[in-house]
Amino acid sequence: MAGLISNLIEVLQGQTKLFNDIAALSDDKREFTVKNDIESLRGIVKQENEIVPKMLKGDKKRESIMTDLATVLNKNKDDLTLTLLEEIIRGQPEHGLFKQTVDEFIAALEKMKEGNERAKVLLQDAIDYVEFNMNILHSSMDAGPVGYGALEDGHQPGSFLDTRS
Repeated sequence: MAGLISNLIEVLQGQTKLFNDIAALSDDKREFTVKNDIESLRGIVKQENEIVPKMLKGDKKRESIMTDLATVLNKNKDDLTLTLLEEIIRGQPEHGLFKQTVDEFIAALEKMKEGNERAKVLLQDAIDYVEFNMNILHSSMDAGPVGYGALEDGHQPGSFLDTRS
């Protein structure tokens, strides 16, 4: 079992690094989105696309190790969590490093999740802004002013986006 725990620690440390890398890219992406720096955004997306397959590979390795540990411990694989495993190995030599690694893994996962939430809000704001502008443009193309006729000084009102004085 010690070998499996050691392998799990190694996988979790690798995934923690990848999660932190994605979180840092998310921060950069937010900055470049606000600045409308398309070229830098393309670079960020390229880096993310290189990291994601590594994350998926790490997920598969972690799941495989957790399945093996569940078998060794005679537990249902769906019931075995990192927290439960940490309790099970309490008192064993690997416990300290395992607990530290799990805590760092969870912190990195939360950081990545927060970055994703911020990006989601930012993208929704951008979509709302584009829709607002499209509605303004669409309304400016409607057929003339509605129902008020000439103004008191005899001039006809222009459209919403009329740039004439």
